[in-house]
Amino acid sequence: MASDTQSLFDVDPSSSELGSAPGLWALMQVPGVGSTTALKLAQACSSWEQLAANPEDALIQANARRVDPHVLATAAMKPGQPPTTSDEVRLVGYFDPDYPSRLQQIASAPAVLWIRGTAPVGNSAAVVGTRHPTKTGVDRVTKVVSVLVSAGYGIVSGLAAGIDTAAHEAALAEGGRTWAYLGSGVDYPTPRENVDLAERIVATGGGLLAEVDPETKPSPRTLVARDRLQSGTSSLTVIGQSGIPSGTLHTARFTIEQERSLVVVAPPASEADDPAWAGNRALCDPDGCDPAILNAGGRLAERIATRKPTADHVLTSADALADLLE
Repeated sequence: MASDTQSLFDVDPSSSELGSAPGLWALMQVPGVGSTTALKLAQACSSWEQLAANPEDALIQANARRVDPHVLATAAMKPGQPPTTSDEVRLVGYFDPDYPSRLQQIASAPAVLWIRGTAPVGNSAAVVGTRHPTKTGVDRVTKVVSVLVSAGYGIVSGLAAGIDTAAHEAALAEGGRTWAYLGSGVDYPTPRENVDLAERIVATGGGLLAEVDPETKPSPRTLVARDRLQSGTSSLTVIGQSGIPSGTLHTARFTIEQERSLVVVAPPASEADDPAWAGNRALCDPDGCDPAILNAGGRLAERIATRKPTADHVLTSADALADLLE
């Protein structure tokens, strides 16, 4: 074992090579190293030189024994560099002061974020929903966002068509700030019909955020993964309108898993049987919902089964939200 073993596990990652945003990014280019392992390695070693000399010990400390120590040591001798992008885009690491503080609290926090514009600050609420809303669904989300902005909340969503777009637009119309977590890179916001909306979000003090590299195109995996970031950044999540199945229900599951407040808009009586509200109906059911619709398993499924209703708060009106926020 190397002579600097004692210092190996006594590292301030906020001021080390590996704990910097470029260092964390480079660690994640090593096969088998994801965000969690990268963060642990950054807390085990202060420099690439130290990691190259002590790969086995660092991997034991990081509980990542499936990573090949020889591959890790080789990478540490010549770490990769993040891709270059425009001056408007920056790479922010978990240990940086402008990394969203509430996001740091979740178990699956990304080691790095690419940000164009600003990072979410202060109180924020995630407002998400179907890509195919009814007019009533859009109207209700618009009113909900108005209440949230008036109460000082920033609005977090995913730039998708439908309810996400309505949430961002309502925030801008109310003079609030809004942030979009993307399933693509920040230099390739999707859907492409919302590129103008993305520009306006940045221009008005909000931002675009992604854990994937700037020019990455979206995939089913990255779109689901970003859902945890929307809820993880926010103190509460509002399910505006959701069918079954729906990607929106991933965000509902992550909200429960992260122990954040799940707020669900109650379906209107006039659209009681509309499938566009099926997810909301299930989440608002006083007898609870089947955890399977949230793609939940194990202990999380057991927790969800005890929630009756699944929602922490059922919104019957925008005024009810105002009362909740007081």
